[in-house]
Amino acid sequence: MFGNAGRVLREAAALAAAKKINLTFRIDSQKLHVTIDPQDLPKHPERRSPVAAVRGRALGIDLNPEFVGLSVVSNTVDPSKLSETTLLDHNLVQVAKGGTLPAELVRETLAAICDRAIGMCRKWGANLIVFEKGLGKLRSGGRNRSLNRLLNFWTRSLLINMMKRKAGLADITVVEVWGGYSSTIGNLAFEAPDACASAAEIGRRGLALSAKRKDVLPEFEEGWLSGRWKDQTLPVEFGSWKDLHQAIKTAKIGYRRPHPTPSDPDTVCGRYAVRRLKHRHRPGLVYLARDRVSDGASKRLCAGSDFSDPTFKS
Repeated sequence: MFGNAGRVLREAAALAAAKKINLTFRIDSQKLHVTIDPQDLPKHPERRSPVAAVRGRALGIDLNPEFVGLSVVSNTVDPSKLSETTLLDHNLVQVAKGGTLPAELVRETLAAICDRAIGMCRKWGANLIVFEKGLGKLRSGGRNRSLNRLLNFWTRSLLINMMKRKAGLADITVVEVWGGYSSTIGNLAFEAPDACASAAEIGRRGLALSAKRKDVLPEFEEGWLSGRWKDQTLPVEFGSWKDLHQAIKTAKIGYRRPHPTPSDPDTVCGRYAVRRLKHRHRPGLVYLARDRVSDGASKRLCAGSDFSDPTFKS
């Protein structure tokens, strides 16, 4: 056997023969299944040196059927305040719709997303990765029915478990937080595409959780929020995020920042440079903020949205 699987099995076999680790296995009609704790292998091929952590930084991840938002945030003052939270960097990963890829290719795509997330943690010194808790079985009719089917199909638990394994080999902590109103708050607070804005709010909640905050929702800072409301007028009678969220939904006010339109690799799409998701034949694109990517000699501008202007996304 070649690759990481062969290296892991050979190391595990040697350690097990020396009675230094435990492993379990089972045989079915087609395969041999071996279960190994990666922390038991000092020479695991994916083991990395610990991240040089910077206080008050975390990476949030927001999962969507076709897009995954990765955002690094910083808050060294008070993690309960949005006004003290800064969005340092964000990547938007576009993947194929659930149900259109073979299982092995889905695993490879998720592994590439995990590697990119850990790379961002290493770049910015964030030793905390934050997911929103699973949404469970979504039930609804009308125009949301097909969307919820895609969300239910999405291999959320597979990605989280894979991330925990890879992050553990770099001494990065992975936690889950309550995700209610994260899209509303994120889009109002951070200038980034919808999934990345929501991921930034999820990352802030991870910082609040690590600071032992009882409520991970941010404080309702009315004066700050009014300044962030663009061209709309924020009624002063709102006193909670729940009331504001319900009012926005009822009025169908545009607050979500749209995702880029599909583009070709190695091009420019609006404010973003487009790259492949790791290997050439793997489906998936990564949208990187252009101010963090060096300009190439042969990039061409493609049709894209201006993310500074929020529009309503049904």
